[in-house]
Amino acid sequence: MLSPKIKTPVMPKRNLTDPFIRSFPNPAKRKEIYDQVVPGLAIRITPTGHKSFVYRYRFGQVKRYTIGKYPAISLAKAREHAKELSYHVSNGIDPMNEKKKKKEEEKVITPVMFQELADAFKMIHLLSLREKTRSEHTRIIDNELIPAFGGRPAKDLTKKAIIAVLDKKAISEGKPTMANRIRTRLHSIYEFGISRGIVESNPVSSISSYAEGENKRDRYYTELELRKLWSLFEQQKEPVQSVLKILLLCAQRSTETRHMRWTDIQDGIWTIPASLSKSNRAHEVPLPDLAIEIIESLRSLNGQSDYVFASPKLENQPIEGMQRSIRKIKMHDEGVADFRPHDLRRTAATYMAKLKVDRTVLGKLLNHKGLAGDSQVTAIYDRHEYLDEKRVALQKWSDELKRILSNVQ
Repeated sequence: MLSPKIKTPVMPKRNLTDPFIRSFPNPAKRKEIYDQVVPGLAIRITPTGHKSFVYRYRFGQVKRYTIGKYPAISLAKAREHAKELSYHVSNGIDPMNEKKKKKEEEKVITPVMFQELADAFKMIHLLSLREKTRSEHTRIIDNELIPAFGGRPAKDLTKKAIIAVLDKKAISEGKPTMANRIRTRLHSIYEFGISRGIVESNPVSSISSYAEGENKRDRYYTELELRKLWSLFEQQKEPVQSVLKILLLCAQRSTETRHMRWTDIQDGIWTIPASLSKSNRAHEVPLPDLAIEIIESLRSLNGQSDYVFASPKLENQPIEGMQRSIRKIKMHDEGVADFRPHDLRRTAATYMAKLKVDRTVLGKLLNHKGLAGDSQVTAIYDRHEYLDEKRVALQKWSDELKRILSNVQ
């Protein structure tokens, strides 16, 4: 007995044209009309009027690959795509299988978050910088950028979102210089991301910096203001009050001062290590008598710590934040509304200049290459560190400060 023949369904074919596809009425049930120009290409039309291109091919079994919706995909594009699919099939590649693989890969790939980009920047790029610079960059990233953008995909960070954060810092908080530093760090992070193939563009490139943030501040405190400030310093908890006093007495930078260790002080000389110094070389500061008195008073409080100005909260760490005390000083009835710790360094330098301290000695004392007249030649060959001259200058200033505080004319 012969088996009945399996009937192959008749597939309507015609030379597909745009007018034909556009005007074809909605069928009672789904219909596929095949193209006579490109074998396997068909227009599928549903009872609701939905029209899409499909490609029919055999790969072990008959399969249909959806190319796309008409007219979003034109007839010409559909024919071109069908030819590419035919080429793949003839070379042993199953288009449906490849499409499935691509979807699975897209599910696995998650967007890189800004937090991840910033962490990679810190682990790879910042390691090439010296410790002090690395610490400052890390502080801005952790305190400013991560809280603002950490939970966002790095590629989706918009210019508008960045400007909102920078404007808040520069305008609302009145800190344009810090806003510029935040912008610079963010720009560097995205340049790093581009170089590593993590992101494709830098949204910071077209954002301008704040011009007013580049103006150099020339504020120093009058004798009356110094008396007010000293009184307010003494109202702050330790070690903050002593940090502020030493900043005024010794005219060194805040980070260098706050990280002072007991082992850095020998025979009345405080040596700022090269790893902490902005000049990247050890810097010696002869301590005047009032500074020694203040520092020694902290031994009973912080003598068990490595740090003179030890954090009251973190074990064996230097004090970091002084913002609460600074705000109190600014807002106090007898305070100085525009008080900034860095102005203490400028104030000390200004009074020492009035006391006729030589400009070169002052530059050496402040560890300021430009003011000291240092050059590549002097950096290598001038071994005279002006230690005695610095000692005299700081003692003169200490004596003058005592006079100011006692209100003696």
